[in-house]
Amino acid sequence: MGRRGLALAAIAAGLVVVVLAQRLAPLAGPPLYDGVPLVEPYVWLSPPPGQPGGAQPAHDTETDMSGGFGVFTAEQPPQAQILIDPGILDIPDGTTSVTVSVTPVPPPALLPADGAITGNVYDIEATDQNGAPIAIAAGSQVTVVIRGPAGLSSARIEVYAGGQWTAVETDPVGVPDMYTTIVGELGEFALVKPGAGAPAVQPTPSPAATSAASAGTAASGGPVESPAGSRAASPAPGPTTRSSLPASVLSTSSGSGGAPALPWSQIAAVAIGALVVLAAGFVLLRPVKPPAD
Repeated sequence: MGRRGLALAAIAAGLVVVVLAQRLAPLAGPPLYDGVPLVEPYVWLSPPPGQPGGAQPAHDTETDMSGGFGVFTAEQPPQAQILIDPGILDIPDGTTSVTVSVTPVPPPALLPADGAITGNVYDIEATDQNGAPIAIAAGSQVTVVIRGPAGLSSARIEVYAGGQWTAVETDPVGVPDMYTTIVGELGEFALVKPGAGAPAVQPTPSPAATSAASAGTAASGGPVESPAGSRAASPAPGPTTRSSLPASVLSTSSGSGGAPALPWSQIAAVAIGALVVLAAGFVLLRPVKPPAD
């Protein structure tokens, strides 16, 4: 067999190795490459000296009473978000539309006693067509995500409602300076950084979670009774989880998913096949010196 024939045989052998690797450990789809996430500077409602302003509100109005909501501000990543599953809001009869809004507002006169507000305060609310507030159904919860200024090493989300601040259970999302919580009430949300010498505050479970646990519905998954005149679904859907977070968050979160990792055996087989093909191509394309006279 001549040099060209050997090279073609080597190329065929390399391709066979690659095909066998895919057959033995197939991929469900091509790998997902998230790339480098775009992180815009934090923008303030009332910027400190040298910081950018321009924080914007966001809202979503729906006439379909059976749908859910995902509202987030326009920054990348968003600075405030709320996710509401279908049936979570306690919608009164006669409601023709629901608006969920996320609005940066000045801090209330009463500030948290256990730390300092870091970043904007966001008023998150649901209203009907007349502007009347709509509450979260008893035993239900929503997901709120708040992003703070750069360099925020640790913080917790607190809610201002009913004239007082309440620290809620908070988890980091995976994106720097971003935190999430699952709550059973709406209000004004802010990230609070514990201050030096401030008394330690134990995060308080939301009233919805407490009432659900006391009724024994959280563990059993049984129906939760809604107030009279409510259009909330029964049984109430379970709490929103991190899997419900939008792509704007998950695409920049560490460990957020994508294609499964390649098995090492498949990586090795593909590498060997590729090397064989490259070597054969080199042999095939290498110029041949004419024989000496």
